[in-house]
Amino acid sequence: MKLARTLAGVLVALVLLVMSACGQSSSPARRSSFATPTGTGYLSRSGPLRILNLQGTYGDMGRQYGALLKNELRALFDQTDAAIGFDRPETQALLQALEGMMEPRERQLLEGMAQETGLALKQHEFLTASLFFMYIGCSACTATGSQTETGYTVAGRNFDNPRGVFSTLLKGQTLAVIYNPRSVSPGSRDNSVALVTELGWVYGLTNLNSKGVYIEYNNGTNSIPVDLAAVAESMDGLHQNLFASLDCNTLEEVHEKLADKAAAATLTQVADKYRVWHYERSPYQESRRIMAGEAKGGDFYYDNPADMDIFTNHFFFTDWLHQIHTDPTTFNLDHDSGSRTLARLVNVQQLARSHAGRINVERMKRIMTTPLQEDGTGGPLIGWELANPDVTIFTTVTDIANGFLHIYPYVDSPQWVAVNVNQEFR
Repeated sequence: MKLARTLAGVLVALVLLVMSACGQSSSPARRSSFATPTGTGYLSRSGPLRILNLQGTYGDMGRQYGALLKNELRALFDQTDAAIGFDRPETQALLQALEGMMEPRERQLLEGMAQETGLALKQHEFLTASLFFMYIGCSACTATGSQTETGYTVAGRNFDNPRGVFSTLLKGQTLAVIYNPRSVSPGSRDNSVALVTELGWVYGLTNLNSKGVYIEYNNGTNSIPVDLAAVAESMDGLHQNLFASLDCNTLEEVHEKLADKAAAATLTQVADKYRVWHYERSPYQESRRIMAGEAKGGDFYYDNPADMDIFTNHFFFTDWLHQIHTDPTTFNLDHDSGSRTLARLVNVQQLARSHAGRINVERMKRIMTTPLQEDGTGGPLIGWELANPDVTIFTTVTDIANGFLHIYPYVDSPQWVAVNVNQEFR
């Protein structure tokens, strides 16, 4: 019991830190490589985006990552250490707690990276855990079936984070990382997975695997307060999403993995080329699944169009309330969050309706990169010029049926990059 309380306290500190701190080109020719016994990794650049393609055992993929981005990883550690403090007791306690959530695959990746960079294993753990020191804003909009030109799914998302030290750390650090595992872990499938993520992180914010399963992550702590006891024995959503991408061939299999509680409030969207839904994942109860077009009748009622799944950073439903003894943080358009959570939600819904039945990749790009205005109108993209605590780090639009990730690597980037994941999976 004492251990559970200690772990709970550390994880709550984690969550509080999270809350307080979220043109076109095709895949280019490979430019640099690093060979290991079970496969070769490649690093290339397409416009402003780096594409890191890894192959082999998890240890070898980690070695390739570390070797091809050695200087960048060492510099990023120094910058992140200066911003957060690697040696702080609070940081070390957090890292110790997160080690208990690791699967062997993740540890092998980090050990391989450390082998090539000269950084210690725990320093790489610190880099990949740095996301937990900042909260994630975000906006998600996915259309399918009757709402798209082809009938196939098109998924859009913005990844937002606090401006200042964190947005400066992340500027220019967006990566497309492709894992091509060459060994099957016990009880796992080890699919190839393409991630859109940030330098040094082993998990992704936008994931698409070789079976056509798409997973997207939003922070949900705008809705749900933190309770000490509720987070003691759960895994965070980012690790769960990564393992689900590696292991799941269908949305039904994803559902089996994501139906339980999460360590902190998150919203997780899953889709294939025909379907889409999202989960409201509370630390207080099993996940609630909301199908496209069905976000109706909740406490925060906004009417998603049919065959569309649209959300930002708050839950539509509050049926978890009976589990806690604290009033929830509630928002409406006159009392919104600092990052304009509900305003962005309404903006995306209105933009999506304006393209009803005609959504394609180009229209989704326009929806997700329509700028948010100072008065809360416009779209979801948070620019530097706003008096807003967040800024948009990157935008992705995923064409699941055709296997393309369209990536806008930074809010002031002049260029979209199209990555053909069918060519990257090997």
